[in-house]
Amino acid sequence: MENLANNNRVNAHTADATARAILELIFAQRRLLPIEQDVAFDEQIAGHYEKVLDFVHRQQPINMVLPAFPAKSPNRNKTLGYLPDKGEFFAFERLMQLCQQIEEVYEPGAKVTICSDGRVFADIIHVSDAHVSEYVNGLRRFANQHYPDYFDFFNLEDVYDKVNDFAVLREELMIEYGETLKSLRQRIKTEKEASTMYKGITRFMLEDFSGIEKFSQHSRTALQKVAKTAAYRVIQRSNAWGRLLKQELPEALRLSIHPQYLVSEKIGISLVSQNDVWTTPWHSVLVKDGDEHSLMPREQAEQLGCVLVFINGQASHYERMHRESQL
Repeated sequence: MENLANNNRVNAHTADATARAILELIFAQRRLLPIEQDVAFDEQIAGHYEKVLDFVHRQQPINMVLPAFPAKSPNRNKTLGYLPDKGEFFAFERLMQLCQQIEEVYEPGAKVTICSDGRVFADIIHVSDAHVSEYVNGLRRFANQHYPDYFDFFNLEDVYDKVNDFAVLREELMIEYGETLKSLRQRIKTEKEASTMYKGITRFMLEDFSGIEKFSQHSRTALQKVAKTAAYRVIQRSNAWGRLLKQELPEALRLSIHPQYLVSEKIGISLVSQNDVWTTPWHSVLVKDGDEHSLMPREQAEQLGCVLVFINGQASHYERMHRESQL
């Protein structure tokens, strides 16, 4: 009995060390909001440790859920088109590398469930459902071809699989999981994290809408008003989607493409570069500068004189040319 107890203690110690090592690897790729004060590591991992430990005890791959990769921004000053390109594919490579790093300390490894949320708010961001479908299908094909062991996909159609009307899907989501606008407005006034999210999404909406033909005649003031309204609706739907995922995939470790505080229910994850904590592949283009990769608006890449690269006939990314390479 004493030997069995000692073995259990060893096993518990090993599981604890493994869970901490896994979280350290994930945290190394975090996107963080400005840090106001340092927080002990144990406090930072408190909301995630038990989930990781449970996977370790069961010797199952760590399942990381990432609501992301919705659709390309329709603002062509920022993006190349409506299909996924090198920005998304490089982000998948980075996520795959994270899973491989976890494999080195934990044999069952890890996988990422991509919860593409474009269907959730396509109408608000002025992207057609047809383009959402083509975008997500392109991601699936890439992942299945290159990294079949590391990615799963989950979207709104998987929940309401008997509903064929996308608008009805969005209505059902909000009926079951939505928050009132009044409640959301109050939280944005009183909760720092909600306020930060609202400001960030509003900025994104303003940037996107400023490059869409539909709003070309709007004044800056009028466009800001439209962006603020859209931001509330995007956050409403995004939060509803988050609640649905929490119910459907309760055991999974929750990642986010948005930067988070040191202590948060979600882990903000960097997809390409940690230099800009807000930019995503679907709001920008990938620029390759030697061995470095970064994201920026398409018009900025062109202003810098970057060269557009095509792969298999499709615009893929930009490369920054240096003077010595042009001589």
